[in-house]
Amino acid sequence: MPRSNTITAAIVILLTIVATVVAQEGAQPGFVITLRNGSKVVGRTLARDEASGKLRLTMTESSSGEPKSYALIAMEDAESIRASSADTDSIRIRVKGGTELRCREFGLGPDKVSVKIGTQSRVDVPWNQIESISFAP
Repeated sequence: MPRSNTITAAIVILLTIVATVVAQEGAQPGFVITLRNGSKVVGRTLARDEASGKLRLTMTESSSGEPKSYALIAMEDAESIRASSADTDSIRIRVKGGTELRCREFGLGPDKVSVKIGTQSRVDVPWNQIESISFAP
């Protein structure tokens, strides 16, 4: 194979990889969890496993809404959790008793979620009072 064909093939492969990474980074709306190592994980629903305390982030769902793939994340590895970059996107937290909170960002604690409401206010909600946490476009 001539050298120019090898270089052309390498460039095509590199461009394909870059396009895939850019598409994955910006296309999916949902939760954006920034990990302490700098990585970012995007998902649609979030739950906490009571036994282990780890977060279960559903990354893809079937057409019926059942999880197809998910990530388990230790809470101490999560640096921040926010809605995707669109201004209209938000996170919906349903609390037992029917209350629903909407926010763009929240913090995690071992026994509570600190929901950021507006620019200055926060509401602490115990994990055992949360029914669901989901992405709401």
